[in-house]
Amino acid sequence: MASRNRLVASEDVNGEKWDRCLTDTVVKTASGLALGIVFSAILFKRRPWPVFLGTGIGIGMGYSNCQNDLRSPHVHSSPIPTTRPDRHVPTKPSDN
Repeated sequence: MASRNRLVASEDVNGEKWDRCLTDTVVKTASGLALGIVFSAILFKRRPWPVFLGTGIGIGMGYSNCQNDLRSPHVHSSPIPTTRPDRHVPTKPSDN
C-alpha cells in the first residue's frame, strides 16, 4: 500500500517517459526496417525504397508517440484501480 502512495520525483517521471519513448521508437524503427526488407525481397525485386519507407514510417510513428507521451501530464505507470466506482457492492446480506 505504501508503494502506491509514494511520491515520485519529477526527474524520475521524465526519465520513465524518455525510456519508454526511446524503447518505443527503437522497436517501431526496427519493425519498419524488417517489414521493408521483407517487402523489398518478396514484392519489389530488391529495390531499396521499401526499406527506407518502412524505416521512415517507424521513426515517424515513434516520434509522434514521443511527442504525445512527453506532452501528457499523466504518469502511465500508476496502478489500475481494482474496483469501479459506479458498481455498488452490498455490505449487508439480503433479507431473502
